[in-house]
Amino acid sequence: MQYITTQKELLEATKHMGEQQVLAVDLECENNLHHYGTYISLIQVSCQDTDWIVDVLELKTIDPLLEVFANPSIKKVFHDVSFDLRILHLQFGCRPKNLFDTQLGALFLGKTEIGLGALLKEYYGVQKERKYQMADWTKRPLDQGMLSYATKDTKHLLPLYFDIKKELEEKERFDWVLEECQFIEESEMTYKENEYTDFKGFRFLPKKKQAILKNLFELREEVAQKVDMPNYFVMSNARIQEILDRPPLKIEQWKHLKAVHPAVKRNAKRFLEAVTKFDVSQLPETKKHPKYTPEQKEKTYELGVKAQSVAERLGIRKHLVMNKDQIQDIVLNNNYDSLRDWQKKLVL
Repeated sequence: MQYITTQKELLEATKHMGEQQVLAVDLECENNLHHYGTYISLIQVSCQDTDWIVDVLELKTIDPLLEVFANPSIKKVFHDVSFDLRILHLQFGCRPKNLFDTQLGALFLGKTEIGLGALLKEYYGVQKERKYQMADWTKRPLDQGMLSYATKDTKHLLPLYFDIKKELEEKERFDWVLEECQFIEESEMTYKENEYTDFKGFRFLPKKKQAILKNLFELREEVAQKVDMPNYFVMSNARIQEILDRPPLKIEQWKHLKAVHPAVKRNAKRFLEAVTKFDVSQLPETKKHPKYTPEQKEKTYELGVKAQSVAERLGIRKHLVMNKDQIQDIVLNNNYDSLRDWQKKLVL
């Protein structure tokens, strides 16, 4: 294992990476667990003869590695690639090319346990360690145990890719997964934290409470960033729900509020204003769900039955054959443009 902390080491490592046909990639991030925000701490990369740990916090810039990720002649293997792609794009504007997601491959094999830990145990009898799953990857120096843990996933990800690839080819489904990975690669890579509109039951709240919720979320985010703490450490969603139900209307109540970060009490005046001064005109327009004609309802049902039938025959999940968004698009636009080629061959 090579631990990369200097630009010289990174250049040497990426030169070797650039000579490979397949690389396994994994990230260790701070994801609003110990500190405020979401950002990459380490990037682990493995080929068949070398494992690297690239310390992003130490290096700051990792352009040579980003060039490797963007190289379409090198396949990059991830497991559950969605978050990794979005955070790479958010932080570095990077869009990796030539991807393969082993979790997606497992889904197309009809597996029900698709987590990396479950797959490593199934294929190799390897028990994935839990010791460092909640570790603070921003701390330096990293001890040897953390470094060893970080490389284990990518070390096993390469053989897992080749084994899954072989099984998919036997079932004549490998090209299906490649097409799905290509779709993911070309999709919009927007990373978004949970917002006030994602709050449980938001759309059922009266406009007044929606506006108060908006104020509380925005102020909580500002305070969390200042104290470098996850926003739920400042004020949990459960506490926000209690405040929505019975908002404190006196500054003394805010100064002595329980189950919140001390920074909330220090900003008592601003939090009081958050629940007393609100503007419903700043709320987003309510999304209108499309109204289906009787014919469209019947078409939706027929497509759902078709997807279920094909999925049962293949032994895979229904949403892989046609998901709800695709069915809605077919019904509303009266075409099948939303389906990938492999899907069209199965359902048309």
